[in-house]
Amino acid sequence: MILDVSAGYELVTSVAVLIALSPIVYLIGKKWGKAAAWLSVAAAAVSAILVIHVSYTLLTSYNLLASISFDVASKNYQLVIYVPFQELALRINLFPPWEASLDTSMVYFPNPFDRSVVYPAFHLFQYRLVLRPYYNVIPQPAFRIEAPMAVSMNPLLLLPLDAGLVADGLSASVAMLISGLGALVVFYCTTHMDDLKQPGTFYASLLLFIGGMLGVVFSTNIIEFFLFWELMLIPTYILVAYYGLTEKRGATALKYFLWTTFGSAFMLVGMLMTGINLGTFNMQEMGVILNAYQNFIYSSVLGNFAPWLASTVLGQQVQLWLTLAIIGVVMALPVALILVGFAVKMAIFPLHTWLPDTYMEAPMPVTLLLSAAMTKTAAYGIARIVSLYLAPSVSTMTIGLGILAIVTAFYGGIMALTQKNLKAMLAYSSMSQMGYILFGYAMTTFFSVTGSFFHIINHGICIATWFMIAGLLLKQFGTLDFEKLGGLAGKMPLTATLAVISGLSLAGIPPLSGFASEWMIFVGGAVANQYLFLGLMVLATAVTLAYYLWAIRRIFFGPLKPGLENAREFPLRYTVPAIILVVFTVILGIAPNMATQFFAPLFGATPFLPTIYGWEQITYLLAALMMM
Repeated sequence: MILDVSAGYELVTSVAVLIALSPIVYLIGKKWGKAAAWLSVAAAAVSAILVIHVSYTLLTSYNLLASISFDVASKNYQLVIYVPFQELALRINLFPPWEASLDTSMVYFPNPFDRSVVYPAFHLFQYRLVLRPYYNVIPQPAFRIEAPMAVSMNPLLLLPLDAGLVADGLSASVAMLISGLGALVVFYCTTHMDDLKQPGTFYASLLLFIGGMLGVVFSTNIIEFFLFWELMLIPTYILVAYYGLTEKRGATALKYFLWTTFGSAFMLVGMLMTGINLGTFNMQEMGVILNAYQNFIYSSVLGNFAPWLASTVLGQQVQLWLTLAIIGVVMALPVALILVGFAVKMAIFPLHTWLPDTYMEAPMPVTLLLSAAMTKTAAYGIARIVSLYLAPSVSTMTIGLGILAIVTAFYGGIMALTQKNLKAMLAYSSMSQMGYILFGYAMTTFFSVTGSFFHIINHGICIATWFMIAGLLLKQFGTLDFEKLGGLAGKMPLTATLAVISGLSLAGIPPLSGFASEWMIFVGGAVANQYLFLGLMVLATAVTLAYYLWAIRRIFFGPLKPGLENAREFPLRYTVPAIILVVFTVILGIAPNMATQFFAPLFGATPFLPTIYGWEQITYLLAALMMM
């Protein structure tokens, strides 16, 4: 199989095309609104196609046998054929001078669970294909596409600051969700929002919003991450303040802006403290350095101070816990500050007050992106920065984060159960589901963290389906009040079926995708021995099932409400996006390994708490089963 040599360029272009075209869309929109709209559709579609192709390259390259690379020394393109599991590769020049050589300096392993990786790199506008070991906290495989664009020096902190984009199992998974939903939303707006004032501003803001989210998930260091994080804020403020549904849009947008800025301030301070403490802003290097600190404390400090601990299994466990406690104390403040910033964006209780008003005020397509994509960038940030690279530093926060997760899940669920409007119910439902994701991260086990990341994908797909359905209902009936809807299943059987499947998936009913991710989260809670927390989260699932069944009952079943006699099923062109998402919901429920094979190996490399008593063997066994 030949690795696509354009992957590095595609990675950069997928973000650049959205950001670069946004001012052009703005200018064109001043005179030609339709032209601006369709240019935005083209930009979003190109970005989504590039992201999907990069992700496909990631997946198929797990079984890579050959590649094409540009050799800087000979200035020639070469066909490189690898001998799996051997320190041997055959290099053949593709242009004169015709030469062939054997390279014995590297080892290639053809699956993501071994110790070497291949990634095409975009570096200083010169493409190279590099084959080298990639260490993720401890030596563990992870295929990734990297596009470093510049290397500079921070004049204030005198720390190396590399700027680039990277695609691996984590970022590619969320990027496909963001870019796919972004393309669908932009296309939806062209057919459903013809009466826009200043369409150029609207579509330019949408492109910047999507581009900022992609930049967040593809970032290589925490400062670059923060800059893209802030880039998301500006267009979302514009979309709510200028295109909100009521006269309260200005106040609502200001509330959202202040809350997000509040969280960003905490995050920036935490990121600067983390970079200063560890001597780097690069996320990969942070994990390596923190792991080195952990090994130093475990072996050199505690090993010399209390050598008798290593003589027994129990002593080794005590030594490990003391090591994690020391690291947790040192890194507790910066990591806690970073988590505050993420918690605001995820609407974790009690930092959630911006969410209900913003979701209700924003246009339906914008609300869909806020719920299904933007909140996922925060959940991704926890997975990438905290769970993957700074895992030892959260060992002392398990109880506190677990309590916040449970309160968020219950509060959001109970509030959703009491709402009289579908959009308001979906807003609180999104908040409740963020509690599930935070709970998995809090348990800090391979199962729970993998399940949480999988739930990011599942919730994004299912909640997007519900918001699409809500938009269609609003378009036909002009209301989303439960009291004015009812008995629509007979008139709209396809829409009702889509709603039922998505609702049951979010409630964790098998064999849908929501069950797979929630089951992994709950298993992780059991492995962490947090049985009380686990029982409470299972009860929260019952609340989720209750409010979705209640919403489905009020909208689609019972007697047909007056004024709905002329209700009709939507044409297929309106429901195709929702149908596609529901198909993914079913497929990922039956075969969850289609998604987890991207990111599970990465989490399997991280030193979570249960690292003694054969935990690594269980991790490898589960990872192997998911790849079958």
